[in-house]
Amino acid sequence: MAVCNVFVAVACLRYDAALNASADNQIIRIFVVACLAAAITAALVLAFVCSRWGERLFRQAVGTHLSPYWIAAAALICGIYQATSTLTIRRGQFGWSSVLRAGQPTTFSVAAITLPIGLIGSCLLGFLTALPLAAKFIAGLRSTDVREVASEAWRFREFPLMSLPTSILDTVSLAIPIWFISSQYSSMDAGNFAQAQRLLAAPVMLFALAVGQVFMKRAGDVVRAGQSARGFQRRVVISLAGATCVLVAFVALFGSPVLSLLLGNHWRTDTAFLLLVFAPVAVRSCVSPVTGIFILKRRLRICAIWQTFYFLVTAGLFWSFAGNVSLERLLAAYVGSEFFCYVIYLLLADRVAL
Repeated sequence: MAVCNVFVAVACLRYDAALNASADNQIIRIFVVACLAAAITAALVLAFVCSRWGERLFRQAVGTHLSPYWIAAAALICGIYQATSTLTIRRGQFGWSSVLRAGQPTTFSVAAITLPIGLIGSCLLGFLTALPLAAKFIAGLRSTDVREVASEAWRFREFPLMSLPTSILDTVSLAIPIWFISSQYSSMDAGNFAQAQRLLAAPVMLFALAVGQVFMKRAGDVVRAGQSARGFQRRVVISLAGATCVLVAFVALFGSPVLSLLLGNHWRTDTAFLLLVFAPVAVRSCVSPVTGIFILKRRLRICAIWQTFYFLVTAGLFWSFAGNVSLERLLAAYVGSEFFCYVIYLLLADRVAL
């Protein structure tokens, strides 16, 4: 699942994100480019893990139970899944998007129980639910479009050049807290942090993801019409901030007793700890849905600069304080850094949306 999540983000070389910045007559060609990028990524991954140095590194990181061919298949299948999902959002086909989102885990679960293909095969089969819809989209490609595929890939080259490294850096930045907590404190602290974050933050981030998809579609229509998306963007952020404040109050009042009931006495569920874990995600969920404005306005350089700044701030914070202060003080400092960084991000997004 971790490997698949990485490939969902990067296998298309971020050409899937270019779908939201393309005109109506370009989207099928860009979709084909994204699928071809996933195939190229799969070939490169397979060549790397089959090389002498790559195989040794692969075995150290993953172990001997996972075939390199599964990794290459994950790159191709997850890339096509992500490109298809993004195209449904670009077209405003939220029903199909919901089918893909629900079909992947449902197929995974049913296949794991009923088919003799193992958990890995079942996982990839879940992502293959996008294949019929992808074939339907590609069937709409005209002969005149085929000749334009390469030129479209070149025209949107800033997405693999700028957005791809940014996405990788974002993934690493979000993993930094758990790395430092597990290495500088204890596995119990890391487990408590990860469990509380999973139970409290995951629903909020899923909601923010859904809002971000709607924002990408609606704001994209506004931008492509030559109008300013600032007013719509501000209304989205204000609404999210209000909803997040309600959630913070809910966690403060009911988080501890609810999680104590679910987890029992062996997990840390005190209110102060839960708020420290939840607050960074709450801040992020207010701002992350409007990330699409940088894609829609083709201002990826600004986003990349901020992401580098965010990575340096986060890494510097945990490098300096992890192990030298209590976990509670470290998490409090993390909340402050998240608020600082995302206020800057929101100001940048507000200027770009004009």
